[in-house]
Amino acid sequence: MEREIKLHTELVIDSAHFLKGYDGPCANVHGHSWRVRIWVKGNASQLNETGILFDFTNVKLLKDVYDHRCLNDVAPFSGINPTAENIALVIYDELSGLRGSLKYVVRVYETSIGKETWAQVGDWDEN
Repeated sequence: MEREIKLHTELVIDSAHFLKGYDGPCANVHGHSWRVRIWVKGNASQLNETGILFDFTNVKLLKDVYDHRCLNDVAPFSGINPTAENIALVIYDELSGLRGSLKYVVRVYETSIGKETWAQVGDWDEN
């Protein structure tokens, strides 16, 4: 049996957004420090020639796209509301598009100060 490898990383994305069609204060532009936690799972046979299962540089590239921006102005959020749920789905899809043979969990915290509010998408339940 091959040994399983699980990786974890996290980042913070500071960005603004607003929710179109929402009846409440979130319809107005406001900001968050989104905490994004990412788990990647594979096995030893999936390591590349350098011995890497998943290159964490890919996560930095995500930050470069979304950090210090109004998410509503960035594709695909110009067409869908940038909710925590949709952000998690988009990041999951972007990561799995890089190496679909790996398994991923993406958890996006809208806030973790005062109360913990998050959305999770993935191939298993990461506690």
